[in-house]
Amino acid sequence: MNARTFREGILVGLLGAAIIAAWFFVVDAVAGRPFFTPAMLGSAFFWGLRDPLQVQITMQTVLAYSMAHVLSLVLVGLIASAVASQVERTPSTLFLAIVLFAAFEFGFYIVVAVLGQPLLGALAWWSVAASNAVAAAGMGYALWRLRPNLRARLAKQPLGVPVDESSDTYRKL
Repeated sequence: MNARTFREGILVGLLGAAIIAAWFFVVDAVAGRPFFTPAMLGSAFFWGLRDPLQVQITMQTVLAYSMAHVLSLVLVGLIASAVASQVERTPSTLFLAIVLFAAFEFGFYIVVAVLGQPLLGALAWWSVAASNAVAAAGMGYALWRLRPNLRARLAKQPLGVPVDESSDTYRKL
C-alpha cells in the first residue's frame, strides 16, 4: 500500500466514523438519551452487558467504544482505498469490489445479529442499516472525488468491462 492509498484510507475511514457517530448522536438526542448507543455498545463490547436497561452512560464507556469504532472504520477505509486503487489500475476488478462490499455488509449484519442479539431491541435495525448505508455512500463518494483517474478509467470502461482493442463493440458503450 503506497502513502497516497494509506492517507486516503485513513481520511475515508475517519469520514465514515464521523458519519455514523453523528447519525447515532442525532438518533439518541431525538430519543432523549444522548450518547446511549455508544454507551450501550461499549458496555456490551467491553464489559459483556446484555441488558439495555442496565446501560449507564459514562464518558469512559463512550470514549472507549468511540475509539474502537474509529479504529475499525479506519481499517475499513484502508481496505476500501486499497480496493479503489486496484480498480483504478485494473477496472475489470470492479465486479470483485462490488462482491467484496456485499459480502462485507452481509457479514456485518450477521455479526451484529449474533453478538448483539440481546441488545437489538434497544438499537433499531433500520437505524443501523441507514447509518451504515449513509457512511458507505459517503466513503465511496469521498474515494470517487479523491481519485479522478478512477473516474476516468471507469468512464472508458463502464462497470469495468474489458475493452477488446480489435473490436468496436465495447467502445460504443
